[in-house]
Amino acid sequence: MENFEYQTIPYIKSEHTNQEYKKKTEPTASSIEEQYFDLPFKERMKIHNKRMKLKIKAKTKEWKAIAKVKNEKFRAKSKEIREKMLEKKRKINQKIHSKIEVQKAQEKQRQQHKILQNQYTVDILPTEPSKFCSECGVQVSFSGKFCPGCGALH
Repeated sequence: MENFEYQTIPYIKSEHTNQEYKKKTEPTASSIEEQYFDLPFKERMKIHNKRMKLKIKAKTKEWKAIAKVKNEKFRAKSKEIREKMLEKKRKINQKIHSKIEVQKAQEKQRQQHKILQNQYTVDILPTEPSKFCSECGVQVSFSGKFCPGCGALH
């Protein structure tokens, strides 16, 4: 073997069919999906399960985001409704308060009017009608039949 010019390679007969040879010589699948289907079933199921978990995680994140947005909308709407209700309560309370104030003012006016009427009637009417004895001139009550001063009959 000192002559290095030609080296012979022994011929080995291939036991594979032509299609198997092409599979081995061709580069493996070009796309990921083709590579996926070249894998054994158990490996495909593992990949499939991982994909499903990732999809579920993505969906739950999406759902959480949607729920968060809906929750914020709900809070904003409930806050708006609460403010409207409080405003209505304030208006009602103001009306009630003003009605109470009006009633108090009216009652105070009635009391003042009664006091003024009483004072007016007291000032106008004589205090007590007077009756005097015709004999001695002493003041006698209307109900009395005899004069307290002289005893004369009335």
